[in-house]
Amino acid sequence: MNKRLSTLVLLGLASTALAKPPAFTKAQADAGAKVYKAQCAACHGAKLSDGGAPKLAGPEFLKKWDSNTLDDFHFIMSTTMPMTKPGALKESEYLSVLAYILQENGFKPGKDGLALKNLKAYTFKK
Repeated sequence: MNKRLSTLVLLGLASTALAKPPAFTKAQADAGAKVYKAQCAACHGAKLSDGGAPKLAGPEFLKKWDSNTLDDFHFIMSTTMPMTKPGALKESEYLSVLAYILQENGFKPGKDGLALKNLKAYTFKK
């Protein structure tokens, strides 16, 4: 196999790996719903897309973030939110909110929890 073909195969495998659905649990999403209600809903809205702040659910949100990893989104969220006190939440709370956002965008929970070390392996692409 020539070098160019090898590179294309590897890129194809990498994009396939990134296309797998994110792993999070129902418990994480449920915990995230509580944190979201207390820390995020005032700006982003109760439905994640009905507040004055950027939408966190729906086709526009998914299209905006589909080429980024969950790690990219998590970085923005955990360093700029909540707006009144950026970075103030516990790591587990940011991950739970992210799980809740995933669930509200139609991703299905599973048996494995969302973990910081795995966020680069997932995207918002369905």
